[in-house]
Amino acid sequence: MRKTIFFIVTVIILVGGGSVYWFYFNRYGDGMREGILYSFQRKGDVFKTFEGVIIQPGLRPLRQGGLNTNEFYFSVDDPAVADSLLNVTGMQIKVHYNTYRKSLPWRGDNYNTSNKDKGQNIVDGIISVSRPTDTYNNF
Repeated sequence: MRKTIFFIVTVIILVGGGSVYWFYFNRYGDGMREGILYSFQRKGDVFKTFEGVIIQPGLRPLRQGGLNTNEFYFSVDDPAVADSLLNVTGMQIKVHYNTYRKSLPWRGDNYNTSNKDKGQNIVDGIISVSRPTDTYNNF
């Protein structure tokens, strides 16, 4: 009887721990995004996190019909990257980001309803910064 209870408790702990790791700490994907850094700020009630918006060229369809600008919402958890992004608002930037399946409040906001792709996007590096070109000014 003790072995059975020990086995069941062990399985529950392993499944629970594996689920937490899979949804909150396992990186689902990564990539690069390029556009104009529209907004970057530090906000939050309990956990102060850095949040930003990149406007990318082109338009995307809205769910109810019509068109909307192609915006990429993200969070930054590295203070060095956040300090660099605070100085380049309005510039054309290319960033590297990681996507996690679920969000943790101390990592940043959850933008599942705003972004085209689901998940929490965390920018971890700046690839390039330059002045905006005419392509981005023709919205």
